[in-house]
Amino acid sequence: KLQFLYFIGGGHTYIMGITDALSSCFGKSSTVQPMGKDTQARKRDDAFLFAQEDVIRNRWDILIFCTVVFICIVVPLRLGFLIMEWQYWLVMDIFSDVLLALDIVICTMTTFEVDGEVIKDRTTILHHYLRGWFAADLLSVFPFEFICLITKKYHPAYRANRLIRMGRLTYYFSQWEKVTSLKPSVIRIFKSTFVILFLAHFIGCAFFLVILIEGDDAKVDFTGTENILNRSLGSKYIRAFYWSFVTMTGYNNTNPHTQLETIFSIAVTMVGISLFATIIGTVGSLVTNLDSSALYFRQKMDGINDYMKYKRIPQDLQNEVRNYYTYLWKSGKGLDKNKVLDDLPPYLKNKMSVILNSEIIKKVPLFQQCKDDTEFINEIVKCLKPRVCLPNSFVVRKGEVGTEMFFISRGELNVVSDDDKVVFTLKDGGFFGEIALLYDTKRTASIVARTYCDMFVLTKEDFKKVMKKFPTQSKGIKEIAKERFQSIVDAERQREQQTSEREGNDDDGAQDEELPQTTEQGAREGTTAPDASQDADAERNNAEGAEE
Repeated sequence: KLQFLYFIGGGHTYIMGITDALSSCFGKSSTVQPMGKDTQARKRDDAFLFAQEDVIRNRWDILIFCTVVFICIVVPLRLGFLIMEWQYWLVMDIFSDVLLALDIVICTMTTFEVDGEVIKDRTTILHHYLRGWFAADLLSVFPFEFICLITKKYHPAYRANRLIRMGRLTYYFSQWEKVTSLKPSVIRIFKSTFVILFLAHFIGCAFFLVILIEGDDAKVDFTGTENILNRSLGSKYIRAFYWSFVTMTGYNNTNPHTQLETIFSIAVTMVGISLFATIIGTVGSLVTNLDSSALYFRQKMDGINDYMKYKRIPQDLQNEVRNYYTYLWKSGKGLDKNKVLDDLPPYLKNKMSVILNSEIIKKVPLFQQCKDDTEFINEIVKCLKPRVCLPNSFVVRKGEVGTEMFFISRGELNVVSDDDKVVFTLKDGGFFGEIALLYDTKRTASIVARTYCDMFVLTKEDFKKVMKKFPTQSKGIKEIAKERFQSIVDAERQREQQTSEREGNDDDGAQDEELPQTTEQGAREGTTAPDASQDADAERNNAEGAEE
């Protein structure tokens, strides 16, 4: 039979896994061995296992969480208000019981971690669950309703064992803290609110159960409402819920008469005040630290403002400094982008950097031949350093010797001519200055930040270190750089010749029309050609020196 199942459905291994697990529980080993290779058996075993962070498992946990919440609302309500009409709840009762029973099966197929190691052995998983929540989960689905077959009478207390599942709610919250992107403070505030509402619900149901037990002895001074037993279910529940809230906070003005009412009121007041004091203090602390970056920003700005006033910094410069830190906080929540990943281990830090910056590196023509070389791209990404520029600030100036290449992550920069005219605008994903990594040349144009700009910088020193590690890739990069550098030199020489020919003419419009074209090309390269006095031998020596 096992061989037949193996051939028609591939289920042999799963059946054998359950057989071995159950046999080991009774101190026996299975005599039937799985068919096929061990690797194939392991693959089939994994097909019937769920990881704790798996999407399917998380969605199942959400379904069970909603089921447990439904049970925690309905069962105390039916028990506290003695709702005997079981026929109206039959479908939902059966549906919830089936889900809870299936959850027991799912738990026997869910992996767990021990010191970072994921345990996938079925026998170990089963033993782990049997020593943990199995007894409570099994008791929570035991059908005590069958007692009705003996007593011939139904009572809502027969479903009280389902409330045992409340203990699993803390597990669901802890799991969501691991997989969700929400701040842990938000989840804890939600959990605290959840506890308060459910405790008020339970106390309200218990309050009405005391009234039912007291019967005619329950006075208006305790219930707060006349003829509360003759009201509708909704009106009864609202009154009971209100009583539980005001009693937990210590502001209840009801007057218990009987001994049962007095003991119940004392117990509720003690539990409520203790819980509220703990939760209010916790929630207050969580709300205060909900946005820790804003608190850090305010403290840092106070220190900076005091320092600038003490040093009598000019007001214009103070405004620039404040604008800079304000932008940092708004764009990055005050985090230092140089240090935000420092706490991560190197391999995770490298993965984050590659995901964030690898695409912009591959767009650079200088690295086109190496865009599929993962190791080379990763090494370049490690060398990138973040930089922020304020509006109207110069990133590079014309005539400076270029030693850095720039990558624009966010923002816009203007390439301006000598007469401060905007020639070209560089936007998100743009780059400039790649030739400056290999040649000691001057910038051909000035580049000014138009908006707040987040950029990454690759320095010549870091690039040389990468080139030494990858000699094969460096040859191709140097060839591309040489061709692009020569094209810039030729374009600059041609422009100078045309300028000299037009010196005797008064047509300034034609000269201005030619200037933006060459300036735009040079600005994208981030370099400038040699001066007019520089001869061809010097240019050739510069190129050869860069290759060396």
